[in-house]
Amino acid sequence: MIVATTLALPAAAMAAGDDLSTGDGQGGGSFGINDAIRAGEAKRGASLSTGPVRMLPPRQEYAHYPTYVGTVGDKQVRMRIAPKTDTRDSLQGEYQIGDAKGVRLLSGEWDSGTFLMEESDDGTRVSGNWEGQIDRNGAVRGTWTDAYNPAIVLPFFIRPFGGHLVIPPFDMTPGSGITYAPPPPKSSISTDKTR
Repeated sequence: MIVATTLALPAAAMAAGDDLSTGDGQGGGSFGINDAIRAGEAKRGASLSTGPVRMLPPRQEYAHYPTYVGTVGDKQVRMRIAPKTDTRDSLQGEYQIGDAKGVRLLSGEWDSGTFLMEESDDGTRVSGNWEGQIDRNGAVRGTWTDAYNPAIVLPFFIRPFGGHLVIPPFDMTPGSGITYAPPPPKSSISTDKTR
């Protein structure tokens, strides 16, 4: 089960160029995440009553998680992800776009080479969906879809950085042997005593 969580970028991040986009955002019909957010808020008739939304600060508990790097659209991303302790074949973590100070939370899962993940920048509502395929090296390639406007789709590619795999490799080649999953998490109720 993926934790449902939203995306709304602060004005400072938009001005700093920390938004995701397939284009330069200067008209021409290109859509990026910021355009999607504005369109979604207009569609819902929502407006911010407390000023611009601030990006979430990085979580201390994620600081030592393994790193994945890659791109969403034309923007560089850096993720800190680790397996969830209570659910097999799933992950949690955060990511940042470029040199942004704020992060977006992530919750994902995989099965038979298929990868699904949701993101949020407020920890409550889903702002984007990631769907892709895992390759034999543990890298994932697929599409990011805006949760408010499913017509906005950006390609993504993420790969492990530093040799620590969180997402297990998957290879459909017969006899490859690369279809393993990480070991199940330890039970929190074990006593380490033999019966």
